[in-house]
Amino acid sequence: MDEKRLLLGDRIRQTRRARGISQIQLAEMAQISVSHMSDIETGKTNISLDVFIRIMNALQVSSDWLLQTNASDESEALDKEFTILLSDCSLTEKQLILNMAREMKKGLRTSRE
Repeated sequence: MDEKRLLLGDRIRQTRRARGISQIQLAEMAQISVSHMSDIETGKTNISLDVFIRIMNALQVSSDWLLQTNASDESEALDKEFTILLSDCSLTEKQLILNMAREMKKGLRTSRE
């Protein structure tokens, strides 16, 4: 099995799960069969550019995010995702999102203690 296909499939699965999307839902969103989605996630099959783009759009992530397999660069990829997310927001929206993020961070850290 091709290691790159396996890493991409794993990244798709991790992202899907983090978004709370089932494999069936993602397959429907990407307009492919559930068995094809499973084969992609397990690295058993190649993924066409068209299907890759539909999965990327369904997961609402950039191609960089899905192709990023080096954990040391993951923080940089997240920073880019935040930049993209905020790029079309007004100043007020950015302030509200920042305030929510601060509260969420505080809540996450409190719950760990």
